[in-house]
Amino acid sequence: MLRRLLTYALCYYLTVAVYAYEVPKAKIDVFHTKGFEVSIPDEEGITLFAFHGKLNEEMDGLEAGTWARDITKAKNGRWTFRDKNTKLKLGDTLYYWTYVIYNGLGYREDDGVYVVNEYADPLANTGNGMNNGGVGLIDVRKEHNEHNENCRSTPSLRNGAELRCANQLIFDDDFNGSRLDQNKWTAERRFSTKPDYEYVLYLDDASDVLQVRNGMVTIKPKLTTAHFQQHPKSLRAVYDLGEKCTGRQNSEECVRDGAATSFISIPPFITAQFSTKDRFSFKYGRIEIRAQLPRAIWVFPQLWLQPVNEKYGADDYQSGQMRLAFSYVNDTQMQLFGGLIVNANSDWRWEKMCEFPETAAFNLGNDFHVYKLVWSENEISVAIDNDNYCTFNPVRDGIVADMQKDGKELPNRASLLKGSKLAPFDQEFYITMGYGIGGVHDFKDNAGWRPEKPWGNTNPRGMGSLFKDVKPHYDHWMASGEMVIDYVKVYSV
Repeated sequence: MLRRLLTYALCYYLTVAVYAYEVPKAKIDVFHTKGFEVSIPDEEGITLFAFHGKLNEEMDGLEAGTWARDITKAKNGRWTFRDKNTKLKLGDTLYYWTYVIYNGLGYREDDGVYVVNEYADPLANTGNGMNNGGVGLIDVRKEHNEHNENCRSTPSLRNGAELRCANQLIFDDDFNGSRLDQNKWTAERRFSTKPDYEYVLYLDDASDVLQVRNGMVTIKPKLTTAHFQQHPKSLRAVYDLGEKCTGRQNSEECVRDGAATSFISIPPFITAQFSTKDRFSFKYGRIEIRAQLPRAIWVFPQLWLQPVNEKYGADDYQSGQMRLAFSYVNDTQMQLFGGLIVNANSDWRWEKMCEFPETAAFNLGNDFHVYKLVWSENEISVAIDNDNYCTFNPVRDGIVADMQKDGKELPNRASLLKGSKLAPFDQEFYITMGYGIGGVHDFKDNAGWRPEKPWGNTNPRGMGSLFKDVKPHYDHWMASGEMVIDYVKVYSV
């Protein structure tokens, strides 16, 4: 060991005089059950990576430490030291130094200090156990001081793991690539179905519908007839979305026969939807989405939080849905809503939703705004540009389980009573973003629509009625129909 350290030192001092290469900052992932990893990205010229570290005890110069390992081969694009057995607690401190041989010469990163403020996401691991760099796990914080005196404890969870500090960035995406980051997002490929039956087909390969460019995601719908031009009667064709369908295989989410009914059953519009399902979820936090909402009639943005496990029921949003923003155009006025959905049925749907009262002044369809939802153990609030307009507090407002409408109770009341005072919003949720058109619940019948609503929610021919209404002037209809998302950020609370 001493001989190896002397070799490191000799290589290091020879190197400094020759070439100023900077060792990449080590990335440290600590796992909730046990184990941790220390890694740097691979690059041409690196032939060795070494890690030396101690737990809760400072290193004495270039001592070997508790851990002393040479890594001689990169895997999956990273040089990785891995300990599978050590259990690190929140607040523990790793003291370390690393060493790299680059183009035959040696370089060190000295005096490394890392405080365990959070656990890495075990769901984000690739097959070799190494985190792949983006799923729900923002670059783990490297603390160069002792315990952060400003750290306030948090009830927030990320992918089932405890977090140590409040106001900690636990997920973000500013869409700086040329496509969605597959480590963070899954793009839907399915027909829309219950409970809302939006009049759309979500596709993951319609590049002109969903585009990532200039640091933003843009969604602009397309006619199904224009997308599937190989079918002379594309709304009467048979569609099987195949194994890549994100819905239930062999169900109406994945397979449709357009000729099976006398009315249109193939959605006439192609849109997009993507989510962090199976990649990132959280419980209690602050989520902010900066976006420009679509300003076309009969369409709506999907900026939602949805439950990972449908503990309180799988049907009709019985396990809850949180909406950061829901908007539509009536006449020339754009209206904005936010809040909670506790049941899809129209009797209950709007009971925990609020309308923003100053929509006209905010020019929603033409400007970007930050849509925010703050979710704590005690209440949930929704805001636009920090202007809070909807708050649910179960102590003040009553628990969801005790809601009544026309003398009726929620169908899943018994299940909700088994949860906490915040049920069903006491479980982990994931992020969904997308674009909806029409459907059977979001646009009420007989609500004084201008122009008159062209379909009835209970009419099986409703999808065809909307299509026939907008098809002759589709380009004009979609002239202000783009939805643009700038970023999404989630913080612990």
